[in-house]
Formats: sequence, structure tokens, C-alpha cells
Amino acid sequence: MKLLLLPLDDRPVTYVYPQMVAQAAGIETITPPRKLMGSLTQPADPAKLMEWLEQASASKPDTLILALDSLLYGGLIPSRRAPITLPEVLKRVDGLKAWYKRSDKKPSISCQASIMRISDNYDNTEEKEYWAKYGREIYAWSQEMHKLTKNREGDRTHLRTLEMRVPAEIRQDYMDTRFRNFQALKKCLELVRDKQIERITLSLDDSGEYGLNLVEKQMLEKSAQDMNITDRISVYAGADEVLCSLIARHLTAKAGAPKIALVYSNDTMGEIFSRYEGQTIARTIESHLKACGVQVTGTYNTTTVATAIDADFAFLVHLPDSRQGDHVLIPGLPNLTNVETERSVENSIRFLEASHIPVAIADVAYANGSDPGLIEKMLSKPGLLKKLWGYGGWNTTGNATGSTLALAIAHWYGKKNNANVELPLQRCLFVRLADDWGYQTQVRPKLQGALPGNELAAMLAPYVLRIGKCLEFTPGSISVKQPWNRTFEIEVSLTPAEATAAAF
Repeated sequence: MKLLLLPLDDRPVTYVYPQMVAQAAGIETITPPRKLMGSLTQPADPAKLMEWLEQASASKPDTLILALDSLLYGGLIPSRRAPITLPEVLKRVDGLKAWYKRSDKKPSISCQASIMRISDNYDNTEEKEYWAKYGREIYAWSQEMHKLTKNREGDRTHLRTLEMRVPAEIRQDYMDTRFRNFQALKKCLELVRDKQIERITLSLDDSGEYGLNLVEKQMLEKSAQDMNITDRISVYAGADEVLCSLIARHLTAKAGAPKIALVYSNDTMGEIFSRYEGQTIARTIESHLKACGVQVTGTYNTTTVATAIDADFAFLVHLPDSRQGDHVLIPGLPNLTNVETERSVENSIRFLEASHIPVAIADVAYANGSDPGLIEKMLSKPGLLKKLWGYGGWNTTGNATGSTLALAIAHWYGKKNNANVELPLQRCLFVRLADDWGYQTQVRPKLQGALPGNELAAMLAPYVLRIGKCLEFTPGSISVKQPWNRTFEIEVSLTPAEATAAAF
């Protein structure tokens, strides 16, 4: 099988990791040269990406998985701040439609497109310049507008007060940008209706309980219902992991749905508020399981006798004891860098020890990194890592859940087709543990800014040595860098010189 992937941008989680997940399934990928992709400060050229797509699709891949933000705007970040007009964006959608019509062999296409986020902060790194001064005011204004549409929960006087805190020209620009993206998404739904796109995921990153992004979500879901395409659209919390999830969905469509036992690490069963998503952890988990096309055989907590569970693998959701933490300390918000997880750690480890089937762990006790207590316990019992078919503890609940589930499905598919997929799985596990635990929870808190790769590698070395030893995996030469010259993410690159990995 051969997949064509057009990523969201050039970050390791969006460009490199989807390819690694595909390798864990034993399948080949075609991707654009990385230099063609958008970055933090430089958008991709959509015309060049379209040209690449036309040429690359001539090799007749089994399916195309496309991040439409790249084709329409040049990447996820440009979708929020590029000075492109609505007619220009719609023309690019029409260009994709025209290319499909003139294709000799009509390709199967799955797509991702993003509903524009609303961040509750003053960080304009990924936003327009005015976010540094008015970001939280725009967020509050957006929330109040949504409340007014929802059973009159809002207050018009309060809305007017919030509105006046943002200059009129900035309000207008913000609403114009949102309208542009919303109209583009409606146009993309028409391609699904006309069967030019087989499946689409509309993703929401950085969301509260209220906001204009959620109003748009409801309107787009209503449009999908009117077009009778609700079975071919997913709308959920996430973004950077969606290409991985679409790979998984393609695999389950080809090979049938794997049987999954859903296991929560405590009796809250995920009814805990998920940071940056405006909903509970359980709701995010449910949407990702549905999007990947799995069969959930049962939902359990870790008091269930693990040997009584019948499934292809267990999907263990490692929760906080009561409140989700966050390894990133945001000015003006509570410090959640050290929350209670002891009970969940004990339960997760006990379940993992007893499980007679492979386990994939969505580590969502914290946002923006692993639960250090869980990883320390796992590394002290090296045999446990051999049971893993997936792990993720990065950024949001949706990011960790979607990427972990996708990796487990990919490995299941590879084994089902007798592919040699143990080493690709170990590479994925190594990279996720090195990033999500080694970097995000151990190294990043010590940093004041970006560092040269050799200094980062030296700081990370003690942690990757422990990970490799416990995985019984020799990664060969490792290089580390901060690709967007900031502390938020790193890229851990491995040479293909690994030792043989043990299978579970």
C-alpha cells in the first residue's frame, strides 16, 4: 500500500510523525520535500504544493491524505494570519476540484481542515500582531457572543463592555478572518457532498467551553446534515495529530475495525475537564475512537480484571486524580505543573502489569507533557514497555489520544498483514517518550529560550539512555533540534541503525 500525505506544516509532529506511523503499519508514504512546507514565519506556496500534488499523484497511490490548510493558506499558522482574500481562498478550493475532475484515475481523498482557534492568552507567536495586546479581550468577547446565542445565557450589556475593549478595526479584521475560513470550510464540504473528497475532519485546537469557533462548528455540522454527509465528516478537538488519525481511519476501512477495550485509570471515567478543549476528557476520547473507526468492546476502569478483557489491544487513558495538570505555566492562570496523580499511576501500572493483551496509553494527566510519576514507574519496571503498542503524552488530550490510537492501529494492521513492523513501532515509542517525557517534563522547564542542538542533546542524554535501555532498543545516532527556534517543540531524529526490537 502507498499513501500520499500532504502535511499541515513542517513541524516534526505534523510532517515526520505521520510518516513514522505509516511505517509502523508497513506501508509506504509519498510526502512533499520538507522545504516546500510552511513554517512558523514562512508560509508554504499553495501553488507549488498543488503542482507537487499533481505530479506525485501520477504514481497512483492508494489514497491521498491532505491537510487543506496547506493548500489554501500555506499552513496552519498562515490560516490565521495570511492577508489572503476570500475570493482567492475559494479559487484554491476550485483548483482542487478542477484537478480532481481532470484526473484519469479518480483518487480516494481524505482531508483535514481547521476551524480557526481562539486562544485565551496574549501570545501572538501563532496569531496576528494584535493578539499580544487584545488576545484575552477577543477571547472573552467571543465567549459572550456565543452565550447570547445559547438560551440567552449571555448579557448584552456585558457584551457591549467587552466589545469596547477591542478597537473597532481589530474587531472587524478578526471577524473577516473568521468569515473567510468559515466560507472556505463550507466550500470544502461541497466537495465531500459531490464525492470528490471521500472523508473530511474539521479540527478544533485551543478551544474554550464557549466561543465563535464552537458556533461555527455547530453551523458546519448543520451544513453537513443538510448535505447528507454526516457519515463522512468528523468534527472534534485536535489538529496536529489529524493526519495520523486519517491514516488509521484508512487502515480500518481497508482491514476492518480492530476490537478495542477502553480503560480509564480511575473511576472518574474521564469526566474531568480537558484543558484547551472546552469539554471533558471522555468526550475527546469518544470522538477520536469514532473518527478512527474502531470497535469498542467495552469501557472499563482499572479495577476490572485485566485478564477478563477480550480485545485486539487495550486503550488505557491515564488520567489525573481530579484535575488535569499543565506543564506550561501561563501568566494569569493557576499553576498546574504539579497535580495529584498517585492513585491513577498505581492503577495504570497495576493494569499494565496484569494485561495479557497489548496496551496503548494516552497519557492525559497533564497537558503539554507526560505524567512524570507514570513514566518513572514504567521505567523502573522495564518489561512493561514491551507491552506497549502506543504511547502519547504531548500537548492536548486530542493530540495525545489521536496519535496514540493511530500508532496502535497502524501496528495492529502491520502485524495482521505479516509486515516487519517491530522496529518502526519502537522508533515511534522512543521518539514519543524522549519528547513527551524526556524533553517536555524534564528538560524544557529548565530552559529560558532556544538552545543549539548539541546543548539540547546533552541535556536530554540521561533520559534517552534510560528509555532506550528499558525498550531494549538502540537508536543509533540521535540528533535533537528546536525546528521553530522556540522551546515549545523539539525534533528527535534517529538514524536507521537500531538493534533488533523485541515483539509483544
